[in-house]
Amino acid sequence: MTNSTAKDTPKLPLWKRTLRRGVTLTGTASVIAIAAGAVWLGSATLATRAAAVDAPPPAPISTVAAMRVAPADTMNVTRSFHGQVEAAQTVNMSFEQGGRLNVLNVDEGDRVEAGQVLAKLDTRILMAERSRLVASRTALEAQAELSRRTTDRQKELRNRGFASDQAVDNTALNLAALQAQIAEVDAAIMQVDVRLSQTELLAPFDGIVGARHVDLGAIMAVGTPVLDIREDSAPIFRVGIDPKLAGTVQQTGAKVSLDGVAYDARFVGFRPDLDAQTRTRTALFEIETNDPVYLASGTLTLESKLDQRGYAVPLRALRDGVRGLWTVMVLTPGEDELYTAASAAVEVLQIEGDTAFVRGTLQGDAMIVPDGTHRLVPGDQVRIQEAN
Repeated sequence: MTNSTAKDTPKLPLWKRTLRRGVTLTGTASVIAIAAGAVWLGSATLATRAAAVDAPPPAPISTVAAMRVAPADTMNVTRSFHGQVEAAQTVNMSFEQGGRLNVLNVDEGDRVEAGQVLAKLDTRILMAERSRLVASRTALEAQAELSRRTTDRQKELRNRGFASDQAVDNTALNLAALQAQIAEVDAAIMQVDVRLSQTELLAPFDGIVGARHVDLGAIMAVGTPVLDIREDSAPIFRVGIDPKLAGTVQQTGAKVSLDGVAYDARFVGFRPDLDAQTRTRTALFEIETNDPVYLASGTLTLESKLDQRGYAVPLRALRDGVRGLWTVMVLTPGEDELYTAASAAVEVLQIEGDTAFVRGTLQGDAMIVPDGTHRLVPGDQVRIQEAN
């Protein structure tokens, strides 16, 4: 039904179709022309209004502080290591004999001299034993004297024919036996004297009493600690350092800081082994002081030189760069006493306090910005406040 209707509708003539298309194109072009005119008119109006407003003043040229840096072939390097102070010698004093503690002459913190008597045990039993042995010796000496006189008489009688050789031999051998017994008693007396000497504690060296473990009147067993003595001389600072620095430690100056006080230190030697945990070598330094610094923790400072060409710049002048590098802002002189900011890439070789030793694209003497680099970008023109 629809197809038949479409076939029955008469087709417009060619000239009418052409006229219709022309009217449509003309209307579209008119709309476009009107829109373009409106846009041009608006732009012209905005331009006119903008021209009527005064332009903003140009941004002022920044003034920055600058400093001049020059290349150097070496840099002083300070390395710090933590360690502990020990006495040159430390000994725990104890008795080799048991007994009651009768005398204690020192207390903690007292200074003692080598050979000074520090403590004594009760010696009455040993003194009684010694007296008994002395008495036995006296009796044996009397018997020996009698045997000696008897031997002399027997020899005289034998020479006159009134005594036999057997009688002379008996008295002579009896004298020899008595002399042997006297020697045995002498050895026993010497043993008692040694035991008596072991009842006294003598200071082995000049030092300071560190700790007292017992009180007067205590019953002491053999080997029970009584006192700790620390040698009163230059203390030893024990510290673990990098094995790579072992060869240079003897050639560099060293200082040990204890509670904020710096002391000169003299290298004594190395232990021959490596620490199994820290993989460091233990170095020993003698601290030149008489202050009581034993068992204090401190810091060893070693000063050496880094043989590398570079620049010493303030640490605050560094900015983050790319690929692990850093940058510094460099000023290049221009016209009218103006400087142009540029970025130079650097690598940090060593940091010492607030100073970094760097190398990179810096060449020759350079002018850098030490502070406020975040306010500058490469290409900015600035004036410098002062150049050091």
